[in-house]
Amino acid sequence: MSDTSARANSKALQQGLIVLGLILFGGYLLFDRGLVGVLLEGDKSRLSWLILAIWLGMSARWLFLLRRIESTDAIAEDDMVRWLNHGWFAADSVLKIGLLGTIIGFILMLAPIGELTSFDASSLQSALAAMSAGMAVALYTTLTGLIANIILRFQFQFLADAMQKRLIGKTGNA
Repeated sequence: MSDTSARANSKALQQGLIVLGLILFGGYLLFDRGLVGVLLEGDKSRLSWLILAIWLGMSARWLFLLRRIESTDAIAEDDMVRWLNHGWFAADSVLKIGLLGTIIGFILMLAPIGELTSFDASSLQSALAAMSAGMAVALYTTLTGLIANIILRFQFQFLADAMQKRLIGKTGNA
C-alpha cells in the first residue's frame, strides 16, 4: 500500500472518530434534556433497549473495521464485502425491530377496547390511559429504530467509502 493510500485510510479513522464523537455528543444532549429517559421509560416493550444495544455493538465493530482497513495487512475484497453486509443487515434489523415495536404498541393500544364492559366515564378514562401507553410504545420504538437505522447506514456508508479508497489505491499502484 502506498503512503498516500495509508494516509487516506488513517484520515478515515480520524474522521470516523470525529463522526462518532458528534453522534455521542448529540446523544449526551438528548440524555441531558431527559429525552432519552422519557423514550426508554415510555417503551414498555423494551425493544428500544435492544435497538440501542445493536447500535452500540455495531458502532464498536465499525470503529474496529475502520482501524482494520487502515492497517498494512492484506485484506481480501470478499472480506470487506462481508463486513459491509453485516452493517447493512444490522441497519435493516434495527428498523424492522422498530416496526415490530409499532405493531406491539398497536396491539397494546387496542387491547383495552376489547375489555370495556360499560361506557361510563371512569372505564373510558382508564381505557384511554391504557391506549396512550400502547401508542407510546409504538411511537418510541419506531423513532428509535428509524434514528438507529439512519446513523448505522451513515456509518457503514462511510466505511464503504474508506474501503473503496483502499481498493482503488491498491489497484492504482499495482
